[in-house]
Amino acid sequence: MEDNKFQIVEEDSNDKRIENSIEVVKTPDKGSVDSKEETFEEEINIGVTKKFYFGFETRIIASVIVILLLFVGACFLGLKVINHTTTQYVIYLENADLNYQVCLKNAECVPENDVYDSSLINIVKVTFKYDAKYEKKIKTNSFYRVDAVVSAHSKDDYSLLYKKDITLAEKTPLYSDNNEYTATEILTIDFNKYKELLRDSNDIEKQVDVVFYIEENNETRKVAGLVIPLSKESFDLNKYTTANTTRSAKIRVNVWDTYSLIYGIATSILTIVSLILIYKTTRLVLKVTNNKNDYEDAIDSLLKEYDNLIIVARDGYESMIEREVVKIDDFEELVKVRDRINKPIIFSRVNNVKSEFIVEDDNILYKYVLKESDFTD
Repeated sequence: MEDNKFQIVEEDSNDKRIENSIEVVKTPDKGSVDSKEETFEEEINIGVTKKFYFGFETRIIASVIVILLLFVGACFLGLKVINHTTTQYVIYLENADLNYQVCLKNAECVPENDVYDSSLINIVKVTFKYDAKYEKKIKTNSFYRVDAVVSAHSKDDYSLLYKKDITLAEKTPLYSDNNEYTATEILTIDFNKYKELLRDSNDIEKQVDVVFYIEENNETRKVAGLVIPLSKESFDLNKYTTANTTRSAKIRVNVWDTYSLIYGIATSILTIVSLILIYKTTRLVLKVTNNKNDYEDAIDSLLKEYDNLIIVARDGYESMIEREVVKIDDFEELVKVRDRINKPIIFSRVNNVKSEFIVEDDNILYKYVLKESDFTD
């Protein structure tokens, strides 16, 4: 070799092919002072471009991770679009009223606003009516319920001595008709049953309060009720109602604004990119699944055809001597080099996707590299 160029002194028509298919890397001498600072390379017009190669498994794992990240991002932004809401206050007019009848033991029913003898009373019939008219049609989570609150108070200072809540009407959603919500509940109060809940005493006053409750936005309030004394010999009934009361309801409504538009566009882009990656990854998997054996078949074919020339390095190959490395693009050329210098070809698997065929000379290392990527895109 002269002037750092590889030459073969043979009269062979393939000489130029060998020169054009190799790359010479000059390794500096150990004793050289400049060898610690820089390494020289000399190329012999071989057209070999050095590049990084990622294995099939690495590419698939990376693609799956990216697809998952894009999918999660698209789902997050999509939920932002769906759940992008704002709080609004809607005004509504509320009314709650009740009518009652006191029915005696002789089956006669006495109208409202009378004075009643407790010894003659059998039942009290109560009809509750409720309506709420909103300024516009909205969805609400409003409910009503009716309880009987039995209580006992001290006659001296009216302090509470006893209290018990009894459910008369279970929690029920209000009936919706356009922008109006209504409810009607008819109940029968057994007067003597409630009177017997507490022992009679001259020191206490007993009563049952039939209450109509509204539950709205985690808030519970009384809107109507009827107070029935239980310890008096004669009495009248007191009722309280709600008439034309203006209230405001806090609601959350979906909105479509600039932020929603941005979220929607971003969601669409991420979704499209995810679908493209899924398509490309699927194509790669199908293609490699069909072609991956071509790489192994090529290695097996070379090992069988040149079995008498090849030594298999089971544990991999690692040169202990620094040499110039000559990369050869064609296996037949490597065989010619082997024949010329009369050295065996060493086969070594670098990893799952790359293998090397090597011929060692005293000062030069001839190498033919076979990669899985040679059989795929």
